[in-house]
Amino acid sequence: MRTIRRISAAFQLLDSYSKGAVAGASILVDGCRMPFVSKGDGTYVFSDLPPTPHTYTISAPGYCTACRQLPAAPPYMPEVVLLQHAPGAPALARMAYFRLRFLAEGRPLHRQMVRVTLLTPVGGLRLVEGAKAGDYALALAGNYAVGMLFQPCCPQEAPGSELLLTGYDQAAKRYTLQEPLDAPLKRGTLLRPVWDLETDGDGVAILPAVGLFLQREEVEFSFVANQQEQRLVTAPPSPSCNLTVTF
Repeated sequence: MRTIRRISAAFQLLDSYSKGAVAGASILVDGCRMPFVSKGDGTYVFSDLPPTPHTYTISAPGYCTACRQLPAAPPYMPEVVLLQHAPGAPALARMAYFRLRFLAEGRPLHRQMVRVTLLTPVGGLRLVEGAKAGDYALALAGNYAVGMLFQPCCPQEAPGSELLLTGYDQAAKRYTLQEPLDAPLKRGTLLRPVWDLETDGDGVAILPAVGLFLQREEVEFSFVANQQEQRLVTAPPSPSCNLTVTF
């Protein structure tokens, strides 16, 4: 008898502001509804899928739809997905955030991805100890902040690389990483938070201020879309701030 191999996939859906679990999500597999099991920590598990790559469309009330493509053998399970708040979502009344509108030649950037990098040291994390290639943990300045977990960061000295903080070891006072370092990092290296935001039909995207830069200081962002970059210096939101970025 020939056995047909099947595969599994899992996602952990988190609020991009609080990093709390997102409940009540709907996930389509290649555009079709498939049975899944959901857990209280925001994890959604699929099993018995055909052994091929699949496209997953994730939606939840108050959040923008997210799309993920996973190979037949996902390298990490569950795949952590930070859900982006939709413009006008009720949750925005309880948080500080930037409302960003992106234009190109006077027209809104419709349904496009924009990479946002926080350039100023305020809001970033600095290494208080050097780290070697292959290390799975980093000693970072400042107190433990839940808002930094699952926040992608890029080292100032290696802008092409990206790190994902997945946990905090209270005893060792170190942040753990999803993947080991592929290159050493020097003491004092600044880790800059980065976000990949998708605009809506009017070119709008929401960037929550996750407690990183709620200070009385100006902050500088880099915005990259369609291989074009714009930089902008602005005051922190109090509690919200509308910005227009023109490429």
